Amino acid sequence: MNNYRLTILLAAGFAFPLSLCAQKIDSMMTVYAESYPQEKVYVQFDKKIYSPGETIWYKAYLFTGADPSLISKNFYSELSDGQGNILQRRVAPILESTTAGNFDLPQNLKSGHVHFRAYSTWMTNFDTAFYFEKDIRIYSKADSGSAGAPVRQDVRLQFFPEGGDLVAGIESLVAFKANDQYGLPVNVKGSIQEASGKELLAFAPEHDGMGKFLLTPDKGDSLIAVWKDPLGIEHRTPLPAVQAVGAVLRAVNARQKVLFSVARSTEGGTANKHFTIIAHMHQHLVYKARINLQDNFMSGGTIPTSQLPTGVLQLTVFNENNEPVAERVVLVNNHDYGFSPSFEILLKNVGKRGRNNIVVDVPDTLRSNLSLSVTDAEADGNLPGDDNIISHLLLTGDLRGNVHNPYYYFSNTSDSVAAHLDLVMLTHGWRRFKWDQLARGKAPVIRNPEQNFLTLRVDVLGVDPYKINKEESLNVILRKKDSSTQMLQVPHVTGGKFGLGGLLFYDTARAYYMFNVNHQLSNEAAITFNNGLLRGAKQARPLTEAHDWWTSEDSAFFRKNKIIADEIARVRPLEEKKIKTLEAVTVRARERTDKEKLDEKYTSGLFSGGDAQVFDLNNDPYAVSMVDIFSYLQGKVAGLQIVTGQGPGGAPSLTWRGSTPSLYLNEMQVDATQLQSTPVSDIAMVKVFRPGTSVGIGGGGGGSIAVYTKKGSEQHRDDPNFKGLDHTLILGYSPVREFYSPNYDLQNAPVEQEDLRSTLYWRPFVLTDRDSRKIEIHFYNNDISRRIRIVLEGINEEGKLCHLEKLLQ
Repeated sequence: MNNYRLTILLAAGFAFPLSLCAQKIDSMMTVYAESYPQEKVYVQFDKKIYSPGETIWYKAYLFTGADPSLISKNFYSELSDGQGNILQRRVAPILESTTAGNFDLPQNLKSGHVHFRAYSTWMTNFDTAFYFEKDIRIYSKADSGSAGAPVRQDVRLQFFPEGGDLVAGIESLVAFKANDQYGLPVNVKGSIQEASGKELLAFAPEHDGMGKFLLTPDKGDSLIAVWKDPLGIEHRTPLPAVQAVGAVLRAVNARQKVLFSVARSTEGGTANKHFTIIAHMHQHLVYKARINLQDNFMSGGTIPTSQLPTGVLQLTVFNENNEPVAERVVLVNNHDYGFSPSFEILLKNVGKRGRNNIVVDVPDTLRSNLSLSVTDAEADGNLPGDDNIISHLLLTGDLRGNVHNPYYYFSNTSDSVAAHLDLVMLTHGWRRFKWDQLARGKAPVIRNPEQNFLTLRVDVLGVDPYKINKEESLNVILRKKDSSTQMLQVPHVTGGKFGLGGLLFYDTARAYYMFNVNHQLSNEAAITFNNGLLRGAKQARPLTEAHDWWTSEDSAFFRKNKIIADEIARVRPLEEKKIKTLEAVTVRARERTDKEKLDEKYTSGLFSGGDAQVFDLNNDPYAVSMVDIFSYLQGKVAGLQIVTGQGPGGAPSLTWRGSTPSLYLNEMQVDATQLQSTPVSDIAMVKVFRPGTSVGIGGGGGGSIAVYTKKGSEQHRDDPNFKGLDHTLILGYSPVREFYSPNYDLQNAPVEQEDLRSTLYWRPFVLTDRDSRKIEIHFYNNDISRRIRIVLEGINEEGKLCHLEKLLQ
């Protein structure tokens, strides 16, 4: 674990009293660090470019600050298309701060990109900007591959005064960044002019569209940048307004220390003469100094950084009223973040279906958790702007906005790279704290507490909760997909609720249950089971700034992917001819003649009969695949409008003829959230009463929806081993698949089918320790690759990182 040493210093000669508000900020930062640590995620993919029908394999690493996260147990990942439609969703357990999974891309995928989003349960309580998000490039035969095909380049130029503001009479460092609508850097050149047209200075980028210049504005100045884009088109961009009152923060990131200065304006009264500067990293306060500018307009100091872990350090200056007036971020790089595994090539053969043997050697006794991908280097490689585990967890995961080619800033220790890195920090700010909330002592609201893996949540509905014995418990036999069983005793929590966490199973499991005290309780009430996982959003953000064309930088990858796609298209019809297929059979859905029997069996009183539409979920094979009952009803009832909730667990809104329908569960009125939490697998029937019917419950303007759950005495008991027990189906974690790697040394290995794999090998868990420091791996080439790319990434138990690449050719 990393330690953060707090340094408290006095700047500018003498102390002044520290306000209670400032002390509250200090104490609240400690509360945040200890009780509300922020998690961040990095995801390694098997490759960078995919085709429709392929599988995306991934491995996720979770961190809090500079350490592997021990908070979260459940990991959610989503794949959406260019319009934001969720294509697939996966949930996986987090073990030792890592997890892995896969997505199968549809064969008919048309989008040039898909969007991958991932987060833990704990992360849903904070800003979604901390989620891991990535636009993944998809090659399709519709791609032209022309570098001249893109739409007109929209160049954007932004200016960033160091510390935040231009202040009259104070020299400021102003950084700038020019990029297009896709976040790619653009070279521009221009000049800074006054409103009169007088030119003050010329500017041009130093690195990847970024640069800086010094400027001393006067009060009332209205400054503008006149510049030209690469096509020679002139643009005019105003600089940030000049403030009459304020402070300017300057920082220089030197070796093992950060030098800073704070300068104030001549105006502003006493509140603009006493300042406090703090520095924090990973939510920990690491430095604090009080600055008295009563008699001077500028002062400074030194922040020691040699004892800090590598990461983003944020400096914030507060005035006497404890209002933040200036901020700056720097990257502290003490070169302490890595460990160094190596590859040993035992056998190399890049010929057709050639066998390759490599050894991953970790020269360390610490446990490590790594992931390895082997791909066709001509179809997959480092695209512009690619992140890796080092650059993401140490840099881009803590910054807002796109950073082009981020791993470059860790490539060496030269002064030029350090200067270019400082341009990134000047043009990419990030505020993790809302200082006004800290000053008021306000803590985050935790809507979704972290759970202990899957949680068996049981609700007893339809009986008075006070009639349930306090000593009641539920015996559950959990039969998993692999036919293994687990005996559980689920304790009574409160009212009609029972719960037990710490479960781990995949796909589905059937729960056979019986109450210990009142054996008839399952016949007297409706029993619902839930796995405790969050309900994902129905819609993701559309890909508004992802280009579907190929740049000159990645045209080589386009050509190889085109060859592979053309070859697959040629081979597929030949392979299909070898497969004996059954004649098409038309299956006609039978009429649901049991609906009247269902109505008689489940309903009573005013709920019986009436002008209603009945849905028999027992005999609907598609019902169990629905996320909730509202998803099931969408589009099935004419005039009923159902709008899905926003974000995980968001309740839907319903309207029918301008009014809201009444909702009932087992003829007891409930709200949409309660109905949404009822598993579809537990529902037997839904009865929808139209607005304005003569039935009492349907007499309202919005009609009524009555949902009935399966009762214990009416559930099917199809397993003779558990005869007499009520049972229900429970969803577990998303099923896992193992990557298929052919073995061409076997006598019965396929020889006729063409091997066009672009991912030759994927192993998400390469685990080493003191006794197993060397792991031998073998894989086979495909029929067309001549250059093979090997990427190894991972962490060790101390949170050190590694990224290693090797090219075989």
